[in-house]
Amino acid sequence: MKRLFNLNSSKLLVSGIMSATIIFVTGCGGVTGTTTTSAVTTSTTTTTAASATAAALTISASPTTVQSDNSTAATVSVTAISASNAAVAGVQVSLSTDTGLMSSNTVTTDSSGVATFTFKAGGANKLNRTATISATAGTATAQYPIQIVGSTVTLNSTSLSLTDDGSVPATLTVTAKDSAGIIVPNASVVLTQSVANRVSFTPASGVTDASGLFTSTVKGASSGSTTVTASALGATATNNFVVTPTAATFGIGSTTLTPCATLVNNTCTAFAAASTPVTNPLQVAMKIGDKLTVSVNAPAPATSVRFVSSMGNWTGETTPGFLLVTPVSSVATATLTATSAGVATIYVDNPSVPATNASMTVSMTATTAYSITLQASPSLLSKSVGSTKGVSTLIATVTDSSGMPVGDAPISFSIQNPTGGGETVSPAFALSASTTTTSLGLGQASTSFTTGSKSSGQTGVQIRAQVLGTAVKTGTSPSGSDATITIGGSAGSIAFGSATVLAENSNKTGYVHAMSVLVADSNGNPAPAGTVVNLSSWPIAWSTGGACARDADTATTGTFYNEDVNENLILDPTEDGVRKYYANGTSVAGGKIDGLITPTNSAGGTVPGTVTTDANGLATFDLSYGKNSALWITTRIRARTVVQGSEALSEISFALSALADDVVPCKLSNSPFNF
Repeated sequence: MKRLFNLNSSKLLVSGIMSATIIFVTGCGGVTGTTTTSAVTTSTTTTTAASATAAALTISASPTTVQSDNSTAATVSVTAISASNAAVAGVQVSLSTDTGLMSSNTVTTDSSGVATFTFKAGGANKLNRTATISATAGTATAQYPIQIVGSTVTLNSTSLSLTDDGSVPATLTVTAKDSAGIIVPNASVVLTQSVANRVSFTPASGVTDASGLFTSTVKGASSGSTTVTASALGATATNNFVVTPTAATFGIGSTTLTPCATLVNNTCTAFAAASTPVTNPLQVAMKIGDKLTVSVNAPAPATSVRFVSSMGNWTGETTPGFLLVTPVSSVATATLTATSAGVATIYVDNPSVPATNASMTVSMTATTAYSITLQASPSLLSKSVGSTKGVSTLIATVTDSSGMPVGDAPISFSIQNPTGGGETVSPAFALSASTTTTSLGLGQASTSFTTGSKSSGQTGVQIRAQVLGTAVKTGTSPSGSDATITIGGSAGSIAFGSATVLAENSNKTGYVHAMSVLVADSNGNPAPAGTVVNLSSWPIAWSTGGACARDADTATTGTFYNEDVNENLILDPTEDGVRKYYANGTSVAGGKIDGLITPTNSAGGTVPGTVTTDANGLATFDLSYGKNSALWITTRIRARTVVQGSEALSEISFALSALADDVVPCKLSNSPFNF
C-alpha cells in the first residue's frame, strides 16, 4: 500500500511540474526580463487557453479492444485541430460513451493538442459489444468505436440424434463465461434453429442460473437436419442435429404398468387395474411387486425379439438372462417383475440383426418408508444482504427397512429453530424420486434453504424432513439427524501461503515454488469444500543485473515495469521501449525499442488455471519458472473465486527466488533484460 501511495503522490507532483512548465513556456513567447512581465504573460496565456476552440476533433485508442471482465484498459487520445490543421492546446473536450466506463467526463488538450483518458468495460455488463465514445468541443464532434470482447458461450447436448415424434428428447446445456473464464449468472440466453420447426425447445429462452448454466429440452418435430444456435453475452455456439422418422421402425413402442395391490415379502399376491400405457418411453418407474409390460414394434423382416434386463425377471423366461418373443402383427410383448430396488436397463433387439435394437431404463423402488436422512450443501452460508442471498441445497433420502430407496414418498421440510431473520425453505413439500434425474437418485427429494438477514448461533439452524402420514422423520431413530446450516458473514477473502523452500524440476533447469490459497468468509469460516479458485500469473516487473545481484535504480539500470502495460499480450506502438521504475513509477527515457515485449508472459512462471479448496478452505498449487527468470523477474499471482454469490479477488507480488546453492557461489546467468 505504501508503494501505491508514493506512486500516486509522485504522479501528482510530476503533473504539477508539467503544468507549470507549459504555462511558463507559453507565457514567454516574447522577450521578457522581469518577473512582473512573466506573471502578466502567464495570466494572458491562461485566458487564451480557456477560450481555445477547435474546428475538428480526432480520436484514437490503443488497444482498440478491452476485455469484458474489466481486467484491461484502452488509452484513448483526443486531438483538437484548428481550421488550418494545426494542433490546438487548452481545448476542453466533453466525453460520453453509450456503454463501458471512462476515467473522466472531460479532458483538456495539452501543448501538443492531445488529451488522453482510459476506457474499460465496466464491472457489471459482461456482454461482448461495441462501445461508441463521443467527444465534443464547441461545434466540433468525433466518435470512435472500441470493442468489448472475450465473453464466451458453450452449447452441449446429451444427444445430437432426435426422432420426429419427439419421443427421444435431448437436454441442451448453455454455459456463459466472461473473458476471465468466470461464470456469468443471469445472462440472457436465446435458442434458435436454422430450419424452422425442425425441433422444439422447452424453454427457447431464459437466463443462466447461479452456476452460469441454462438448460432446455429439445425434441424432434420433422425429419431432416438443423443447426441449433445458443446466443448469450454477445457470443454464439452451435450444435448440429439430425431428426429421423420413426414410422415403421424397430423400437420400444409403449409400456403398461400393472400396480401391486397387496405385497407380501416382496411378492405381489393381488394386482390393481393396469395403468394407461406410456408411448415411446425412455424411462419409466415401477415399485417392487408391480408388473411392467413392454411392447416392441418389430416390423418385417424381424421374426423374433430378444428382451434383456439388467434387473428383474421376465415372465416366462426359460433361458437365464433373456427372453425370446415372436411378434404378433409386428408387435412383441414381455412382462417384467422386480423384487429389489434399482435402475434396470431394458435392451431389445432382432437376434438375426443385433444392430437393430433399442433400449430404455426402468427405475424400481420400494413402497414402505422406514428411515429418512437429510444432507445440506453447503452447510455454511452468508447471511442475506440486499439481493445477495445465501442458498443451500438439501437432499432427503427415504429408504425401507432393507435400505432400499422408496419412491413417491411425500416429504415435508421445516425449520426447527429460525433466527427471526427471514430465512426460508422452499418447497416445503416434495415427493421422493421414483426415477433418476441429473440431480436426484431414487428415493431422494430436494429443497432449498435461503438465509435471512441474521447470523445463526454456533449450533446453526436445524432443518427437519418427515415422511407425511408416518412417524419417519429426521432427528429420531432410526432416521438420521436434522440438517444443520450455519449462517455466517459474507464471503470475504483469499489469503496466499508460500513455502520457505524451493525445489528443482526434473532436469534442473527450473524451480518449483509450492504455494496455497485459503478462502474464508468474514467470520473466518472456510469456504465450502469444492470451491473453485481461478489462478493467473504475470511478470509485473523485470530487473537488470549480474552475478546474482540486481542493479540499483540508475539512469540505465534497475527494476522496471513490464512494457505490456495493458497486459493484452500485444506490444502496442506506445509500449515498446517504455521504462518506468517499479519502486516509484517514475518514467525514464531511452529504453530499447526492439519490437518485442519485455518480458514475455512466460517469464513470470506458470500456475494451474484452477484449484479446488478442501474442507478447510485450502487449495495448494505450484508456481513453476525457469532459472533464467530467478532473481530478475517480479511476478504477480492473482486468485479469484465466487463464494456464496460474492466474488473474492486477491493478489501477491514478489521477486522470483533461487536456491542458495545456485547463488553462493553464483551459478545463474546474468539478467537477460537490458535497458
